[in-house]
Amino acid sequence: MQSYYRFGSPITPSVKTIIIFTSIIYIIQLFGNTITPGFIETTFGIHHIGFAHQFKLWQPITYMFLHGNFFHIFFNMFALWMFGSDLEELFGSRNFTKFYIYSGIGAGICIALMNYYIFDNYGYNPITIGASGAIYALLLAYGMIWPNREVLLYFLFPIQMKYLLLIFGGIEFFGTLSSASGAGGNISHIGHLGGLITGFILLKTKFWYRKQTFSNPFSSLFRNYRLSRHKKRIEERIKAKEIIDSLLDKITRYGYGALTAEEKRLLEWARKHYYPGNNDIIH
Repeated sequence: MQSYYRFGSPITPSVKTIIIFTSIIYIIQLFGNTITPGFIETTFGIHHIGFAHQFKLWQPITYMFLHGNFFHIFFNMFALWMFGSDLEELFGSRNFTKFYIYSGIGAGICIALMNYYIFDNYGYNPITIGASGAIYALLLAYGMIWPNREVLLYFLFPIQMKYLLLIFGGIEFFGTLSSASGAGGNISHIGHLGGLITGFILLKTKFWYRKQTFSNPFSSLFRNYRLSRHKKRIEERIKAKEIIDSLLDKITRYGYGALTAEEKRLLEWARKHYYPGNNDIIH
């Protein structure tokens, strides 16, 4: 069985960047609302498609970087660090970022469509903000990749990821049904469930995943240069070994004194440069 999740895992580059960027946006929200209350949320939060004059194409992307209050952003970013760091180490930074963004977009599309289905007849247009959809996709990915890994639920109760995923999935499924019946609260169960569904689709299709992460041509050239130098060193070491073997064979047959001064110098040079830790070559 895999060990408990250890809090304090080192934060990975993309996770750190997302947390910083989202925090900056939240600060802008706070200052913006002191000048024009609600403008940022109305413009960049996601509306359902029935309100065509308010729904904009950028909203399925921008809504995930807005948050309602400090605890909203704190727990989302905490979960991003908790589950995202290991996933980024597995996926790679670029692939992880794409997975996170695509998951948020997928959850946003679910929100825009399902809220239209649920609320349009009532003339109600709730605005949804927050990274929870993308976070739930990370939760699903983490649970599918490490189903037996244990985490501390509410920092107290150890539980395996596969069971945590079932519990949260059930809560969001029935929460969505409750929202559809008109009994939903201010929690976007639709967004959470949409994140779970999108995360599952992304994991199964992997169209977003690229093994080659060197997009910078200078990085690629530097990498190829290092590989060519490494290959050259290996070839030189093989050649040196052949020389040493032939000289050792001569020593075995005729003794060390049979070597010429040039052969002794060559033997010592090859030993120092290519086999510095080899103590078998002795006089």
